[in-house]
Amino acid sequence: MVRIKVLPLGKTLEGEEAENLFLLFQRKNIPLESYCGGVGSCGKCVVRIVQGEVSPPTSQEVRHLGERIGEGFRLACQVVPLGDVVCDVSASFEDTKPLVLGSPEEGNETFSVDDVPVRRKILRLHKPSLHSPTSLKEELEGMVSLSSFERVALSGLSLLGEKDEETFEVLWDERAVFAVRTPPKETILGLAFDLGTTTVACELLDLASGRVLAWEGALNRQVRFGADVISRLRAVQERFENLEALQRDVVETMNALAGVVCQQARLDPKDVVAVSVCGNTVMEHLFLGLSPLSIGVVPFVPVLREGYVLRAGELALSVHPGAQVYVFPAVAGYVGGDVLAGLGAFGVHEAERTILYIDIGTNGETVLVHRGEVFACGTAAGPAFEGAGVRFGMRASLGAIHAFRFEQGRLSFSTIGGVPPRGICGTGLLDLMAGLLAFGLLSSTGRFRRQAEWASFFEEERGERRFIVSRDPLIFVTEKDIENLQLALGAMKAGRDILLKEAHLKKEDIEEVILAGAFGSFIKPESARILGLIPQKALARSVGNAALLGARKALVSLRFRDEVERLARRVHYIELSARRDFEDAFCDALLFES
Repeated sequence: MVRIKVLPLGKTLEGEEAENLFLLFQRKNIPLESYCGGVGSCGKCVVRIVQGEVSPPTSQEVRHLGERIGEGFRLACQVVPLGDVVCDVSASFEDTKPLVLGSPEEGNETFSVDDVPVRRKILRLHKPSLHSPTSLKEELEGMVSLSSFERVALSGLSLLGEKDEETFEVLWDERAVFAVRTPPKETILGLAFDLGTTTVACELLDLASGRVLAWEGALNRQVRFGADVISRLRAVQERFENLEALQRDVVETMNALAGVVCQQARLDPKDVVAVSVCGNTVMEHLFLGLSPLSIGVVPFVPVLREGYVLRAGELALSVHPGAQVYVFPAVAGYVGGDVLAGLGAFGVHEAERTILYIDIGTNGETVLVHRGEVFACGTAAGPAFEGAGVRFGMRASLGAIHAFRFEQGRLSFSTIGGVPPRGICGTGLLDLMAGLLAFGLLSSTGRFRRQAEWASFFEEERGERRFIVSRDPLIFVTEKDIENLQLALGAMKAGRDILLKEAHLKKEDIEEVILAGAFGSFIKPESARILGLIPQKALARSVGNAALLGARKALVSLRFRDEVERLARRVHYIELSARRDFEDAFCDALLFES
């Protein structure tokens, strides 16, 4: 056993011999920034050894940290304490709230509520007499025309047995009566969740009116295992017990959000009687506690594709234990319920125009709609848009540079929260690349081009060429950073081109591009055009968190759920790894358009 004092948290932990700091912190629920899940490839889990003896630096640490090793900086996933150690985690402690979007119709706006999945009646119970032996359940069956009762509903019914003429409410869905409550509540509450790989968004709704009462977002606690779905798959593959930990992480994230939104509305989470959940296919599997390993190997088959309904008590959600939980269907292993929710929310699949729907992010799902046909693919862009593989890349949180402005020889930027910069988030990185291209400072292959009026922004150290964004604090991008972003962009553009080929179309045939998700909401359309994501003549619009809007609609409409289920079966899914022409398309897409 070794003892690790963790600054500035003031905690002292006991670690196993030969256990690196990342694994120790993971066990003790101390979240460090990490995109690779602790394999040494991202270089983000930086700590500083203040005191004590540790293992020698590894080649990964030399590559990522260089001279900083001499100042005591190490990668938590590589360094092993050889005795008692004092370390400082300030450089990578994941305590910053991420930027999370609400759905497009934010605030207390309303929409049509038609065929709600959860129904309610307020009743008055008359106890059976001695002359007509029956049960409370039988009395209630006649009132709601339903004979199936969840045990939690029977438990609520039993509390009514001692009183006569008591007013109560009964709640049921297509399957069963699941709640009997007294006294009746003023509102019927539901929660809509968008389970992102990095962040989770949540809305609290009044199901009777469809009104949004509150919304909030939070970092998905699963990020301690890595930033993308591949790292989550690897975690389960390496240690199957991690499946339970991953499920617990996402449920705890959801429970925390439920508490926050209910507190905002001054309501009790235990009064929530309906929950809808959408996410990518891996995230939905992990939420349900299903092994996603079959998605990670050829032919990438999920355990479940259709929508699924269960009770909250089966998942330890901190709402009413009988609450109905609806999980969206998926198209395939790498096009999930979040995409279907977004498409359904805006009726994109019904459009007569040729539309490209892009969710720019880690999974990079792309959908092409043309004359009633829907084509889709997952492009596995990777976590570069979250900052992985970029020296000063970071998630969209306080202090992240999210936009740049280029003028002749001058550069300015904006940060989230208007505070001093800590790094550059995904939208900032895309905006920066677009600006470099527009001003001729970047070649089509991603190499820097020096120009006299921009000479002060370029530096070279040990063969590494840098473009300086800020000098205090020092923030820069390198050609290697640009290359990693090119790979992510190239994957998305290649996926788009394969879909166009499948539909016998050209880029010029795209009439409208819809940008969804956090990246789609904040990236400038002109930057996306410069980078080749949007064809020059196509209309472009950002729709924000379309998936969360779809999850909201699923809370209040069975017809919407049926529509999404039908859409899932209509989609022509293109598995890019099975396409012989993908490699050529990818190589072509790596070049910036001149």
